[in-house]
Amino acid sequence: MSKPDAQTSFSLKELRQILKGLAENLQQGASKIKDLVAFQITLLEIFKYESKRFDALGYCDLSMACVAHITAIHLASDLALSATQEMKGITLQINNQIQINQTKYVAIEQKLSQISGQDNNETESADPLLMRFANLKTGVSKAPVASSFQGFLYADSLSVYELNHLIRSRPDDVLLLDFRSKKEFIYSHINFLNVVNIEPSKVAALLQEKPQATDKDLENALNLDAESLRLFQNRHKFDLIVAYNLRFGGIGNDKFQALEFLLLNNDSKGIPSNNPFKDMLDLLMYRSEYLSSRPKQYPVYLNGGLERWYSTFGEGSLTGSTDEAAKKQQSNGATNGSAKTSEAAYVRNFGDYLASAKSKTPPLTTKKSSERPSRDYNYIRPRQLPPSYEASKTIKAPAPVEQKAPPTIESSAPVLPPKEKVPQEKPLTPQNQTISPQRTGSSETNPFLENFATGLTNLGNSCYMNCVLQCLGATPQLTSFFFPASKGDKQLSMSYRQHINSTNRLGTNGVLTTNFVKLLAHMFNNVGKYFAPHEFKKIIGTVPSGRQFASFDQQDCIEFLNFVLDSLHEDLNQRAVENGEERTLIMELSPEQEQTREMLPVRLASTIEWERYLKLNFSVIVDYFQGQYLSQLKCLECGMTSTTYNAFSILSLPIPERLNKDKVVTLSQCLDLFTDTELLDDDNKWHCPRCKRFTKLTKKISITRLPRVLIIHFKRFLMLLSGHFNKLETFVTYPVNETLDLTSYWPQVGTYINPDESMDTAKEQQILSNFPQRHQVPPFKYKLYGVVNHFGNLTTGHYTAYVKKASDLKQRKEWCYFDDAKIQYDCKVNQVMNKSAYCLFFQRI
Repeated sequence: MSKPDAQTSFSLKELRQILKGLAENLQQGASKIKDLVAFQITLLEIFKYESKRFDALGYCDLSMACVAHITAIHLASDLALSATQEMKGITLQINNQIQINQTKYVAIEQKLSQISGQDNNETESADPLLMRFANLKTGVSKAPVASSFQGFLYADSLSVYELNHLIRSRPDDVLLLDFRSKKEFIYSHINFLNVVNIEPSKVAALLQEKPQATDKDLENALNLDAESLRLFQNRHKFDLIVAYNLRFGGIGNDKFQALEFLLLNNDSKGIPSNNPFKDMLDLLMYRSEYLSSRPKQYPVYLNGGLERWYSTFGEGSLTGSTDEAAKKQQSNGATNGSAKTSEAAYVRNFGDYLASAKSKTPPLTTKKSSERPSRDYNYIRPRQLPPSYEASKTIKAPAPVEQKAPPTIESSAPVLPPKEKVPQEKPLTPQNQTISPQRTGSSETNPFLENFATGLTNLGNSCYMNCVLQCLGATPQLTSFFFPASKGDKQLSMSYRQHINSTNRLGTNGVLTTNFVKLLAHMFNNVGKYFAPHEFKKIIGTVPSGRQFASFDQQDCIEFLNFVLDSLHEDLNQRAVENGEERTLIMELSPEQEQTREMLPVRLASTIEWERYLKLNFSVIVDYFQGQYLSQLKCLECGMTSTTYNAFSILSLPIPERLNKDKVVTLSQCLDLFTDTELLDDDNKWHCPRCKRFTKLTKKISITRLPRVLIIHFKRFLMLLSGHFNKLETFVTYPVNETLDLTSYWPQVGTYINPDESMDTAKEQQILSNFPQRHQVPPFKYKLYGVVNHFGNLTTGHYTAYVKKASDLKQRKEWCYFDDAKIQYDCKVNQVMNKSAYCLFFQRI
């Protein structure tokens, strides 16, 4: 383990070697003059960011500032020889800015020379008065510095290893700021006591409403619980403050290698000057209402965020949230195992959710009060009784039939821009609709939805999107939900709009959903040909949650699939509870309630947790795509357990390595490894609440609810200690035309995570009978209908898909191979089961 400030003590000689290599690599990696200009502009932005902090505080990431400035000079000399007449103007402006920066660079270089001769221990023990005097001699310091973490004065970020070392060796001196939404924070955050959730939306809203806001305004705007507010108000007492979000930062732990990678790949996500915490940190450092409340030094950010923390230290390094408000919640009958479950605590049917639909669209059909409501989810109207969902639909290849005409799409149908409210008149409706409804539990199906095949044009590295859209388009629960109209009744085809929740801040205001429907309609109208999804690609890049897909860079198809499913869910989320306090009480359990849950049988605890989850999450995505698994951590010293129940849309499975010399494993072996008990030790230790220290533990995952549409993802990309990714080429075999039976993975009545506890199985059955079954009835058997393949590596790979289609009189389709716009029909089983499989789509039968 290196010392915490190992990356801050670069000498000028070392930096000259670094920047020389950086400049050479950038010059060689630039394919055109504009690339060099773009590199220079980014380097100037970095220097501006660092020099601003240096002017205000007398310190910054000195080595990064020096490298950015001198590398820009090296590139300028190269540009002077090769710049075209067209580029002369901008290169002249860049050279002028470099000259302006030279004075600041001299001061920064002097500071670097001053500290580079000191080792880490000397920096830690330096007399604060001498430090202040030395800063005064440079004429730039505006604030005294006295910190026992002075090594981090000269850094923008720290690595996960450095943070892990600090919170274990000096936990009382570190404060973490989790810069994500409350929902994300509650779901999971770094397992550490001194952590405060700062919601980005609240910071942005404050600065928009009050541009000159102070740190006190920020305190008030955040609306923190009592404990978090206490920590945040005492931020000036902590020696180091570390901010993090999901994944911001460069690759690996070498910041200059990361800078080179980001520049060459035109990736701004890890550039220090683009860090998302700037506004918040500037409020704390430069706009403090009282000097005494200012942090001891400028906070740093965690390189790679929560994602790298988790990939490095595992699940034991994460935890959920327990709020003070939750502690005040009184235990009800459901949480203490009693059969007296109240209707208010746990709803009994889908109608409770649908009755709270937020859409203001009036019902499209009027039923008499005595008329029995429809039993199909597609036709449910606000304030009606629930659908039954009595059976699930099986994908079958029917006997060849005449292909019905596809829907057409209005040329004048609106494309909704971001933040525009969903229009209530003239919604997107396919013309000449002849698709009949697919009713759950009914034999009535529409062959067209099962046999259409349309290629999708690659718009430039958009294969990650095309393969996912092909598989989602082959999912009958989605297509029949959005296109349920029958016998020419076009009105029914827009019934999904009644479920759009235009007030949900986590959604896209219906923008993604309506454009997804429009994309499907275009695919229906181009059967046997191909379609270029320019409009859909453009739209997803404009919604806040999809901006990473705005560029034409290579992306991970699993991230895109998660984005689409999450966006559709939040757009269509008919959650029953909107009140903030009530939502908090539902989402967070008190320690006493958590302890009670540990003693319940798995089936019962799982059911209660699912009903709690549905109070805040209900949509067609939840009902068909989402399952649940438990994750139990157990301290090996005191025996205490901590179990969380998590909903999932995609089941990400590890691949067993070195299982045999042929590098061939089965899907069952991946599932067994996923549910196997794992020992967590060393850096993966858990901070046990009972032992009050980090201890050895085991982790056990069990699948507790199985969805009707099961998506399985193989974890083929592993992050190495260097920060680079390695791809596992292991051949995973899986059933293609056979049945996948997962019944054995589902917990039976009488299953416990704590073997010392026991409840009579008859009593458990009696309690469970008070809850809806929600399709959790064995056996759980599945048929494959989609396979996403990945070829190559993380940065230069390619995605394709195999999708099961029904045949018609014109074409025998069966397994179709989609390679962007190209389609190959009637593929062999040994083609569908291939070593490049990355994601599998199963339908329960």
